[in-house]
Amino acid sequence: MTKIKYAFLKAFSKKPFLSLNLKLAVAIVIAALLMGGTFLLLSFAESVTAEKLYLNEKARNRLVNEKYVRFRDFVKENNVKGTDSRKLQQWVEDQEYTQLIVYDSKHDLFSAGWLVDTEKQEGADQSSTLARQRSAETDPGSEEQKSAAPREFKSDLNNRIVKFADQKYCVYLNVSPEYHWYDMMDILKIVLSAAVFLLVILLYNRRVLRRVIDLSDVVYEISEGDLDKEIRTGARDEIGNLASSVDTMRNSIIEKMNNEKAAFDANTQLITAMSHDIRTPLTSLIGYLDIIEGQEYTSEEELRRYIASCRDKAFQLKDLSDKLFRYFLVFGKDQEKELEEVDGGILFQQILVEHVAEVMSYEYKVELQYHIPEGVMVEVDISAIRRLFDNLFSNIMKYANFHFPVEIKADVIAGRLKFVLQNHIWEEAKKVESTRIGVRTCKKICEDMHATFHAMEEEKIYTTEILFPIRENKAEEQTC
Repeated sequence: MTKIKYAFLKAFSKKPFLSLNLKLAVAIVIAALLMGGTFLLLSFAESVTAEKLYLNEKARNRLVNEKYVRFRDFVKENNVKGTDSRKLQQWVEDQEYTQLIVYDSKHDLFSAGWLVDTEKQEGADQSSTLARQRSAETDPGSEEQKSAAPREFKSDLNNRIVKFADQKYCVYLNVSPEYHWYDMMDILKIVLSAAVFLLVILLYNRRVLRRVIDLSDVVYEISEGDLDKEIRTGARDEIGNLASSVDTMRNSIIEKMNNEKAAFDANTQLITAMSHDIRTPLTSLIGYLDIIEGQEYTSEEELRRYIASCRDKAFQLKDLSDKLFRYFLVFGKDQEKELEEVDGGILFQQILVEHVAEVMSYEYKVELQYHIPEGVMVEVDISAIRRLFDNLFSNIMKYANFHFPVEIKADVIAGRLKFVLQNHIWEEAKKVESTRIGVRTCKKICEDMHATFHAMEEEKIYTTEILFPIRENKAEEQTC
């Protein structure tokens, strides 16, 4: 599980880190560009549509002609005079984006309506002035004649002669409905451009918020006990790092729970096996004591035999309790052991010689092959090393067949110290049920010191192999 976790974190770390602030800045830039593009696109559509509907020659002729038709109908129906400013003003007010000038050869009689800008107004004044000039040139008569509408008037699209109730007058009529279209499009451009900008920002925020909500939902499900829930890290940013941290925490919890479950199962099996192993000698011990207490023996020799059997059963119970103590001494500490650097050649030679001497005192034959030179440094816990070899040689004296020699080898192989302990097993020992508590204890001690422990039984031969990593000499490291 730990290897998978580290492999995933390593793969995740290869992605470039992009902070949420940078992503937000990029989103704002994209939103601004899209907003500007939308504005320009709508401006282009505005110009094309205005040209097609209002500004080309055909459209201008149609619009002005329709306006003149309405004006003439109004003048005729309402009997409007050229000097009737009130009625002319009323008509102009009813017409949107329309400018009206009524003039004769001398001056303007009426001027009102919607002005596009100063240039439009100047154009209208120039039109009326040119009309008066043309009228004066064609009919240079008296002042009374000049006050009447000119007899010959070269009209254009906007300048025409209209017959009023009193007489004919020159009329300048201009209509600009395209500016109504411009006003609507200006509002539409602002609204749509702002909407595009907000839409991009909202989409970005929705994506970020969706990731936060998904992570929150997963954390809630994990808190409810669903530790197998998959956590997707997504992009490598603050939220991705948070998701990765949560996933690491989830894996740690799973690993811890699995270890606790394995430890609980192992302890349960151990307690079950130990209960059986303790009950057997304890039952025999109680039986022998009952015989002694009831004086059911027939002779002093039989009494001494019962007492000796009680002593053997008591030693069996002591041995089991010692194993149990060593087991919980090793497995009951979760903290990492403090290792010290020592000369392995001297340390292991001293320990092995002591134990070999003890084994030989019980009439066992021992073949020791020790090839570890002095100066080979290892990092170990000396007290744990002593417990390890105490356990190993205790098993040798308990289960080894003394008719065969016990072989002990110690060598330096491939940068590690290798120990091999090998002995034949006597037949009676194979019939005894074992909890293998000693093997588990030895293996845990080795693992705490980064060593490996392996035990196997093959053809009545029990072999134990231990490998300790060698600490490179500091002087050699500096030389290298």
